[in-house]
Amino acid sequence: MSTAGAVVQDPDDLADLRLDTELDTERLRKALTTTGTGELTDDGTALLDVAVLRSLAVMSPTAPGWSKRWVAMIEDAERRGLLSADRRSVRVPVSPARR
Repeated sequence: MSTAGAVVQDPDDLADLRLDTELDTERLRKALTTTGTGELTDDGTALLDVAVLRSLAVMSPTAPGWSKRWVAMIEDAERRGLLSADRRSVRVPVSPARR
């Protein structure tokens, strides 16, 4: 995540959903809100909009069966309590960007 918006680094890796960023807390909060990507929570996690996340990821997957794997990831997030009650947001950890 940057001030310009979110980028899905590896859309085929549906097992490792997280938010990597070099932004400080306030800039990250503003970037998430401004871009409509989600919102920052107070516990080191972010709630990402599932529809926005999918629209970014679906542009470049290469693995066969990606759509089915996406559904399975969302169902797993729900089982683990990471999906919001309305199923519109998924909770992900926030970590420093990898280089």
